Amino acid sequence: MPHLSNLLKKLPMFQESRMVATGYGMWINWNGELNPAVVQTLQDYGGLQVEVDRDQALWFFFSSDVFLAAARLSVWAKFNALQLYAQIIPSKLLFSPKREISFSLDTALTAQSIIVPDSCQIWIHPKCRADGKGLPGLTFKPEGSRSGLAPVEWSSLIVDPRLPYQSTLGWYGVVKPLGNTMEKNFLEGWRSYSSEIKDLLERLNIKFIVQDSYLVFHLENLQMLRQWTREHLMLVDELKASNRDLYWPAVVAVTNKRGLNFTPDLPKKMGLDWNQLVPDFPHMSYRSGYLLGRSFEVHDVNFSLDSNSVDDWCKVTMAVDHSVENGMLPIRTSKHLIAGTHDHCFYCGMRSHTSAECPTRSLTKLTPKVWQQLSTLSFDEFNKGFDLIESQLGKKDAEALKKIQASKDHDGILLNAVYGVNELSQLRMMQHMWVCRGKDFAKGLEEVVPRDSNPVWGTLSYLMSGDYHVADKELANICIRAPRDPRPRMLAGFVAMERGDDHKAMMMWKEAEILSNTMLKQAYCVFLQARLLEYTAQYQKASDLYSRVLRMCPTMTDAQYRKSVCQVKIGFAEQAMSSLISLVESTPHFFNRVLIDPEMERGHIQVLSALYTPWVEAESQVEKAIEELGNLKKEVHEWFDEGSPFFIKSMKQIDRMNAATDIKNYVSYMLILQGCKRLAKDLDRYVTKEAGILKKRFQDQRERLRYIREEAAWFPFPRALVEFNKNYNLCAANIAWALKTHFQVADIFKKAQLLADTEERRLERLEKRLKFLKVVRDSTLFMLIMSRTFFWIEVAFMCIVVVALPLSMFYGQQTGMEWAQGLLFKEKWDIQKQLILGFSVFAIIASCFRTVIVFDKVREKYFNKARGIA
Repeated sequence: MPHLSNLLKKLPMFQESRMVATGYGMWINWNGELNPAVVQTLQDYGGLQVEVDRDQALWFFFSSDVFLAAARLSVWAKFNALQLYAQIIPSKLLFSPKREISFSLDTALTAQSIIVPDSCQIWIHPKCRADGKGLPGLTFKPEGSRSGLAPVEWSSLIVDPRLPYQSTLGWYGVVKPLGNTMEKNFLEGWRSYSSEIKDLLERLNIKFIVQDSYLVFHLENLQMLRQWTREHLMLVDELKASNRDLYWPAVVAVTNKRGLNFTPDLPKKMGLDWNQLVPDFPHMSYRSGYLLGRSFEVHDVNFSLDSNSVDDWCKVTMAVDHSVENGMLPIRTSKHLIAGTHDHCFYCGMRSHTSAECPTRSLTKLTPKVWQQLSTLSFDEFNKGFDLIESQLGKKDAEALKKIQASKDHDGILLNAVYGVNELSQLRMMQHMWVCRGKDFAKGLEEVVPRDSNPVWGTLSYLMSGDYHVADKELANICIRAPRDPRPRMLAGFVAMERGDDHKAMMMWKEAEILSNTMLKQAYCVFLQARLLEYTAQYQKASDLYSRVLRMCPTMTDAQYRKSVCQVKIGFAEQAMSSLISLVESTPHFFNRVLIDPEMERGHIQVLSALYTPWVEAESQVEKAIEELGNLKKEVHEWFDEGSPFFIKSMKQIDRMNAATDIKNYVSYMLILQGCKRLAKDLDRYVTKEAGILKKRFQDQRERLRYIREEAAWFPFPRALVEFNKNYNLCAANIAWALKTHFQVADIFKKAQLLADTEERRLERLEKRLKFLKVVRDSTLFMLIMSRTFFWIEVAFMCIVVVALPLSMFYGQQTGMEWAQGLLFKEKWDIQKQLILGFSVFAIIASCFRTVIVFDKVREKYFNKARGIA
């Protein structure tokens, strides 16, 4: 026995409903297999199957066509056997923020159960009966109570089989091309593309009207809407893939035909902002989108903050099959950050406020680290953060944005990142440029000087407070006093922009460009001019100026990004994707930037689809990179000791990459992929470099060892060199092994590193020992040289004493000198002893002086003589 509660239990439960549609529920029950004609009939009349079980199903109808569907089933059952019980009851269809669908009924109806009769019976709830009484051919017969049903006054449906009971569903559609209607490319492109659209409509037997710049067509029933939507999306994909020359971007809108006529002026009566539509994808009401069935997927368009009705606009795509070619990233941005009643803010790009009310005006510091913080969030954390932002902004709290911005949680990181998307156009960047002295964009922003006492800083407060008249007056005076200063012109441009004087703002920034003294500041002023053109919807001129910025300062990649955004705003999102993908490949942080940019809403689907392919590729590569990371960690352990500087540096990188493996974020994946490649290259490069250094080190040690051997060979006491020779021989053997070995094997390389340190210490000990040996050797040689010198000087002086003294006495006596006869004869031996002692002392002193003078020369003479003999 079918129980309605069993169906209701299978539906998702959620606390908050984003949309609520009041309509009619149809609970149907059957025996055996349900005839497919029943399902097809309910679908053709606008039925939405909410839940189905083995022998029962729950449907929802948005309009009174539910009675026409029931009448059609009754007529069909008169000629075909059909065991079916259907019940039309008042109900509500609930939509969650995640687009889940649930069902709401009166509590008294949820506990019903029924035994399916042998024939087709359709019962009507008394609250629904009044809505069907005005339909021709339908009558309602009161029925008594039945076991298992709710205790209300049920009525059965009686139909006249002679009437057709046609569905009232029907739609009008419009295809409107993008671009300037006066350009040659537009005329050629639209002519080719419109011919393809017309061929499709003719093949499907759909009526259409062709105008110069748009095409209007009529879809008579739901089956035709479903078939046209599928064929249109397939045609667009086919033209993009195989015949790009026949494709031209065009926006498509489909509206219910009630209250409208099939005339050429239909686009003007649809009340739709065509500039906000996404090209290629059909736009229709949520009601129509969900009626298409499960083969299609409904997406928000965020035209305004008030889209909480099933009659609001949405865009439709084919259901995602999660393949690389057709997948989409699962990102849901906050509606309050995208939608609004204003134009895009000059500073941050949001539409919830004017430029003069932008929260970024009060910010003073740049936040380059916010992108690193954003890279630590996974997609699920993205969505939770945006959901939290959406719930807080939905409370209509004027201070909500400031509270979120100050938060350190995911919502705060996301909001600060959204503010940072267009940071270059904000007042905080202007203030930074005033103190910046760098010449390059990326690194030059770090070269700043202290803030000076220029009165322009005080004038900034008038802009912040909205006192534009005083600000203009003060800036005019400053410009007169400092005619070559670009800063007051920069600020005057922002004042004029907030006042709505775009022409003056452009002139001020052009003057500031001329007066700026560095190429960086000139490029910044041109960037502001391009941003102003983009802000005023002059996208082609803005793109040209952004190109000029890139020529002036190639590292200012924000200009390339803004060019892509301009293409998306025009509607040429597909053409912008290649440029965006290039930016993402060169700077992975642009991946997250594209996802959260509030000005990319018009190309949101194309962006999520285009970025899905590099995301899946990165995700698949990361799995291999994680294995490679483990191998690299093992290699680093094999090649280096834990105390090695390269080991410490590599382990920090590996730990950082391991921490990023749990984060489902493209930037984190790129950190792993690029980090693995860089670490592998660094490892090879460092090993090769260290191998060369080791070879050179061992060669130097060999030369030092050779010197030690040569110096120690002259030591006069060989028995004292036993321990010295043992260390020398061991060192010589190790160095010889190292010089003959290639260090391209981890174990050998690691052994060589340890060996180099060991032999270095051994050589230091040998050199210290050698110093002592050299002292002993040189001292011995010094004493020998001095002894020899002393000997010959002493011999010479002894000869003088022995020979010269007797001769002086002899010749003195012969000549009659008194001193020779008296003093010498009397004191002969004392004089002789005194002379010998004095000459000995003099000989010692002279030998010392001579030895000091000739020691090095004599030593080298002996060493060279010995080397020559050897």
